[in-house]
Amino acid sequence: MAGSWHEMLQGDQTLQEVLDSSSFDSRSFSQWVSDELAARNMKKNAVVRRSCLNQTFAYQIMAGMRNPSRDKLIQLCFGMRLDETDSCEMLERGGMSALRVYNRRDAVVAYCLNRGLEVSTCDDLLWSMGEKTLTGVPHS
Repeated sequence: MAGSWHEMLQGDQTLQEVLDSSSFDSRSFSQWVSDELAARNMKKNAVVRRSCLNQTFAYQIMAGMRNPSRDKLIQLCFGMRLDETDSCEMLERGGMSALRVYNRRDAVVAYCLNRGLEVSTCDDLLWSMGEKTLTGVPHS
């Protein structure tokens, strides 16, 4: 599969050739999460604990039964120890915008994800930068 739109659409290919040369992933959000957990050999309860989400709510998100806010999905990204690239995919699969490089708050989040930091550490950094925390809890 092409790595970007530019790679996919360059050249004189017909639409059918473009479609034939691409692979499409139509897994649901919950199936993607399940597959990622299995591939990373992660247990849901450990992911929930690291995400700092309410246990019931987190399980409902992972099962595709709830439509969480973008911040709750980001917390789940921390719980799954995703890097910024996989976090962007998870956010988009969850119906939210990917992390944006031109957004200061998203840059702090991506920095933390990339370094494997915890949600609480990210919240501390967000707070110190004058940004809204992920958990909604002010930090001192």
